[in-house]
Amino acid sequence: MAGAAEALAFSKPTENSEIDPNLFRIDQEKFLGVRFGKDVTLITEDGGLLPFEQFPERPFILVPAYYTCDGSCFTVGGALRTLLKDVKALRIVDDYNVLFVSFDKNDTVNTIDSFRKYLGLSKEQTPGWYVTLFRDPERIQPEMARFGYKFFWSPRDKTFFHPTVILIMNGEGRVARYLNIMNATAKDIELALLEAKSNQFKPSETLDYLVSLCYSYNFKEGRYTVNIPVFIGAGSFVLGIGLLLGSLGIYRLIHRRKNTRQ
Repeated sequence: MAGAAEALAFSKPTENSEIDPNLFRIDQEKFLGVRFGKDVTLITEDGGLLPFEQFPERPFILVPAYYTCDGSCFTVGGALRTLLKDVKALRIVDDYNVLFVSFDKNDTVNTIDSFRKYLGLSKEQTPGWYVTLFRDPERIQPEMARFGYKFFWSPRDKTFFHPTVILIMNGEGRVARYLNIMNATAKDIELALLEAKSNQFKPSETLDYLVSLCYSYNFKEGRYTVNIPVFIGAGSFVLGIGLLLGSLGIYRLIHRRKNTRQ
């Protein structure tokens, strides 16, 4: 089970909540590669229609949220914006985008506008950030379930319970990685986006990609950690080359001494 989706988000919790966080865990290995948005049309903040097939064909960060949330969704959005400032290897718009989708059928273009203003996400100042609704509210539940994202409304708490997870998607709209925004770092996001690019790298990104091979995703921790086997393999290779060169050097030295004596 994925550690990346274990955190539970809600706005107004009660002191004696009986919600089991395990209900919201996502089995990443089961849902990796699942495609989002096939035949889905989204609504943007200006009321325009955005068929997902027309969404830019590059990796993007998918953020499920609801726009009347007064706590966790703003925290997720704010944390993501802060972290992306430290992602240096890739540039938003040129290399990736951010797509918020609401899982609340009661959200409207007005709540999108309020959400954007609260986070300081004006279109002019934050290009590449899309905040959207499903045109057909009936598609919300099946699309969220498609990649294992669970949520429900609590009448007692008057809030949605949901994971604090973001999804890193490849250019085809398939899930490449899940990250829990509450413990993710800018490096985790950068590595996940590089991974989502597959082999479609610009020459300037080759070095960043090679560096990314030194890390691997740790399902238990829900983040990227140093790839120990790679370092062991590299160390063994270097050691092997060193022993080979050392042996050749010793052989030549012995051979020269024999020739000198003769």
